[in-house]
Amino acid sequence: MRGGSTTAAQRGAALALLALLPGCYIDLSGLTGGAAGGAGGAAGGAGGAAGGAGGATGGAGGATGGAGPGEPGRCAPADCDGPCVVAAAEEAGAPAAIAAAGPHVVWTSRAGDRVRRLDPATGAVEDLVSFTPSPGLLAAAGGLVVWVAADGLWRCPADGCAAGATSLLAFAPGEAEAVRGLATDGRHVYWTRDEPSGTAGELLRCPVAEGCGATPELLAPSQSHPRRVAVAPGDAGDVVWVQHGTGAAFGQVLRLDKGAPPGALAAQIAVLLDFPDQIALGDTDVLWTWAHPDGSAAGVSRCDLVEPCAAEPLAPQTEPARPLREPAALVIDGADAYWADRGAGTVLRCPAAGCPGYPEVLAEGLTRPAAVAVQGACVYAVDEADGGRVVRVPR
Repeated sequence: MRGGSTTAAQRGAALALLALLPGCYIDLSGLTGGAAGGAGGAAGGAGGAAGGAGGATGGAGGATGGAGPGEPGRCAPADCDGPCVVAAAEEAGAPAAIAAAGPHVVWTSRAGDRVRRLDPATGAVEDLVSFTPSPGLLAAAGGLVVWVAADGLWRCPADGCAAGATSLLAFAPGEAEAVRGLATDGRHVYWTRDEPSGTAGELLRCPVAEGCGATPELLAPSQSHPRRVAVAPGDAGDVVWVQHGTGAAFGQVLRLDKGAPPGALAAQIAVLLDFPDQIALGDTDVLWTWAHPDGSAAGVSRCDLVEPCAAEPLAPQTEPARPLREPAALVIDGADAYWADRGAGTVLRCPAAGCPGYPEVLAEGLTRPAAVAVQGACVYAVDEADGGRVVRVPR
């Protein structure tokens, strides 16, 4: 946020005014890849931690003063000096991936080897799963949470699994490290598996109710460094994923109908891309982040869900003081797209159909934000300040 007391109306008015002004196009050749920007974000993150420290106590996120956290249509409180901290230190447990799951927000805790759950209505943070070894990627849909741990794929209802989490697939030692993307539509869990040669990666699937059994369903073999994956909710629709890299054999966005017969070929939505990574799927749009490994260029791109599509920048204009450095953690909620810029220490928003002006900065001064989730009136982010914490801002 540009200030803790800035209202949604003021932000909207400012964005509308900026859209009428001449834009400043990104000089991608001048970007540094986020190392310097990350350092600046670390300094800002320290200030944000001080401003939100009172909110972190008890995980309440500063619920005193102003509207309560559960008030409909509000993301309270509005009096934080920067993003409000809802979980820090041991309570956050070095958070990794985060997702909205029904009325809750859930994240994997690397330091605690557990999955944590926040109730936004009360600010209470508790264990959803008290032990799961080295948890990493996490996804949620239809009130169901799935995640990757060192020993396999697991699931648990977001409202609790007192009898323990359910195993979907057991991993041999080291297999979890090859999983690069995870998604669920509530009926199936989808994941990508990469391998060093870049020719034998896979997109796999299994039902969450029955589990994978001994052999998951292979949807797409012979993939070149597959990374993040996204899937449409419900029984019908598409699953989309990226192949990381650049050139004809890499740098692609691919699509497959969830109901396609075994052996069906994936459609190439976009090709000849530069190192696509994160991906998000809307009703009619597909979005992805990209960043060159040497830091020379980065951005967020979009296109209509057709093949081949005409890829275009989601945010072709950016404020000169806030160039896109290392976009990550992309999600679509409704008509809007949200992402974190790790290098700049910001969380941003644009219409999924494309920004009419500058992206709206929802949070700044963070330390390499790594993941975002949208729940109710709030946007939640994993911030690496102080060993890892979860913060929230009005959407």
